[in-house]
Amino acid sequence: MDSKGEVLKKFSNESIKQYQPLVKSIARKYFNSGEPIEDLEQIAYLGLINSLNLFDKKRGVKFETYATWLINGEIRHYIRDKHTIVNIPHWVIEYNRKIDKYTENFRQENNCFPTISEIADYFNITEEGLNEILKGRDSVQVISLDSRMRQEEQDHIPVLEQVRSKGYRSFQLPIEDIIQLKNALNTLKKIQKDIIYYLFVKDFTQASTAKKMGLTQRQVSRVKESALEELRKNL
Repeated sequence: MDSKGEVLKKFSNESIKQYQPLVKSIARKYFNSGEPIEDLEQIAYLGLINSLNLFDKKRGVKFETYATWLINGEIRHYIRDKHTIVNIPHWVIEYNRKIDKYTENFRQENNCFPTISEIADYFNITEEGLNEILKGRDSVQVISLDSRMRQEEQDHIPVLEQVRSKGYRSFQLPIEDIIQLKNALNTLKKIQKDIIYYLFVKDFTQASTAKKMGLTQRQVSRVKESALEELRKNL
């Protein structure tokens, strides 16, 4: 990373200087990540630059609101790329990415950000459950550096039992069933996961799966049966 002075030299125009307090304020929120504050500020400046380049006044959104959202996103992605988030399931991180994408599309179409209720309706999740999923993005800030911070870390771990669908939708599994299925799939060996993926997601035949994986059709059949038996037990 460049030094703080070098960063300021790169971004020394009036617009950048005007929003320095915003950049510093957001970067300080992530001080528990274990990353140097200078590095966090540099990433925050990049988020600000992106905000200045992408902001459209015609959308009717305040620049500070848009910049705050984009800067936080840049820092979260930076920390996520450098750290393994303990106890945060991969699907929670994926859902947060989907929420970010939906939020940006909504903002572009409606000139404002969606409410928690609107996001919950779109994903068919209760507001309580949505807030638990959103905890997943806060977890990148609380990688414990010592025992004093462990309770704070626990407060940011989603309580998955509270994530529920708002209602039944045809041809769509409730999110609580999806959670159980994903958790069960994560207990399988890699070869079992791969065969389940090809057979039931990609809809390959056993012969096509065997060819894809360099196995015999009989081996694929055995692994499939063992995987399904484990899933039955875990579910």
